[in-house]
Amino acid sequence: MIPDRVDEAIFVAANAVVLGPWLLLIVAPKARATRVFAHSPVPALALVPLYVACIFFDPRGPTGGSFWSVAGVLAIFASPRTAVGCWIHFLVFDLFVGAWIARDARRLGVPHLATVPCLVLTLLFGPIGYASWIGVRAVARHRFGLDEAAPAPLS
Repeated sequence: MIPDRVDEAIFVAANAVVLGPWLLLIVAPKARATRVFAHSPVPALALVPLYVACIFFDPRGPTGGSFWSVAGVLAIFASPRTAVGCWIHFLVFDLFVGAWIARDARRLGVPHLATVPCLVLTLLFGPIGYASWIGVRAVARHRFGLDEAAPAPLS
């Protein structure tokens, strides 16, 4: 199906909501605006109404959709409105992961330039960016894991 103007407008609006926080995370990690917007729940919460509208009020709906087979998942994405809702799901969670990476890097004293590739990869390819950060983090801490208790100093 071809998306209609409403679907396209929701898609563009959702992307616009996360663009600013992502730019702040990448180019101005220590700025007050980054703390206020990128590390705030506001961008994600702003997308929740769009997500709900797309997922639960799609007039075409994901007929035959299910999470238990590839065919069922493809049916979920058959409706442009529901596909946009799923895209919003990615936007929200990728931004959450990117913001966590930035906070984690700062807490551990990892230079920002080492985090930029991880942030860009998270924005573009979610799990690959997350995995790249886990690798950078393991090198910086001299151990593998996500234990937050006692960060090892950089040496």
